[in-house]
Amino acid sequence: ILYLTRVYVFSSCFEHRLEQHLAICNAREKTGLSYMSRNINLRPGDQEEPPKTSLSSLSDQQLLSFITRVEAAHRENVGTIEESILSHHIMKKEMTRPGYGPSVVRHLSQNSSILGHLENSALLNTSITPTCFIEFGAGRGQLTNWLTEAVSDTSKSLFVLVDKGAQRYKFDAKLKYNSKLLIHRLRVDIQHLKMEGIPGLDTCDRIVGVGKHLCGGATDLALHCLSRCSRPVVAGLVLALCCHHRCTWNTYSGFTFLQDSGFCPSEFYTLTALTSWATCNSMDIPSKESLPDMLENYEKSEKMQIEEQVSKMPALTSQEGSQHLPSEDNHLMENRYTRLNLSAHYREEVGRKAKQLLDYGRVKYLQQQGFQCRLVQYVSKEKTLENIALVANFIGS
Repeated sequence: ILYLTRVYVFSSCFEHRLEQHLAICNAREKTGLSYMSRNINLRPGDQEEPPKTSLSSLSDQQLLSFITRVEAAHRENVGTIEESILSHHIMKKEMTRPGYGPSVVRHLSQNSSILGHLENSALLNTSITPTCFIEFGAGRGQLTNWLTEAVSDTSKSLFVLVDKGAQRYKFDAKLKYNSKLLIHRLRVDIQHLKMEGIPGLDTCDRIVGVGKHLCGGATDLALHCLSRCSRPVVAGLVLALCCHHRCTWNTYSGFTFLQDSGFCPSEFYTLTALTSWATCNSMDIPSKESLPDMLENYEKSEKMQIEEQVSKMPALTSQEGSQHLPSEDNHLMENRYTRLNLSAHYREEVGRKAKQLLDYGRVKYLQQQGFQCRLVQYVSKEKTLENIALVANFIGS
């Protein structure tokens, strides 16, 4: 068993061939690279990791109270996120090609809207300003492929694809045979990416960051990476946001906003757990037992019922709460959400608000770095439940 880049890689090589295998293994951690500096994009300072608390470990009172606080913070800070579904003319023909299934159409729609927002922010005009485009979490390189066709002048563009994976890439073959393009693919974790060391960056006057699938903490690492680069200036970015349940405390960029909103570090992973309701929600299941105390005000809105239930419940310590969990009555555990009148639709809305709170913390972080930024619904919810993008332009501090 080899331990490489914090991932266990199982190999069948003999012990006497181990040294030879390590020299050629694709999963080995590369060192001595100009664009790599270990942990450079982690949040500065020693961060004590808070405990991870599952939603099932919360008492009824704690869960309902936490939901109420999330809704209040969302109402006060985030509000309604505008719908801004754009498109780029370069992809019109491809999107109308017959025979594509829903998955392909979804990816094309996402790429088209991202390009539309880049164009709307004047970030695709490279004729006057040589630009380095960096795609974080590039994967197969599809977004960069379309980006090379959307820019005004490829001779004044540098395209950098960043991904920590070592698999083969579908669009690389197409891109590398175009002699007019200057492209670098860097196999490095964003956590260790040092922008100043990217080959050819000194020929550019500005940087533009893009990303279509940056899971959880990878988004924050990309924001840290971009914000700490001063020359050339980071002119703007468009990042599609997703997988908030994979956010981590030592990478999250909006922790100051959360603390200012009344959330302590120990509640961070409760908030990330709540985000799963937005995309992994279950259907409503009828309860086998009726609870008159919970359902007497059924005609009222679910939100009013939750506030009413919280106010009626006695104050419990976490130890006391665990003693009064429905484990005393097994039938009450069959469907906790039905018992608390938390419908699938309502849980989805709460999960979405939790995601948007985390995203708004990122907005506040970028504003402190001199960016003008906003959250938008860049595709419809019917295309994907992960339909929020972060759009930012640098305006100076």
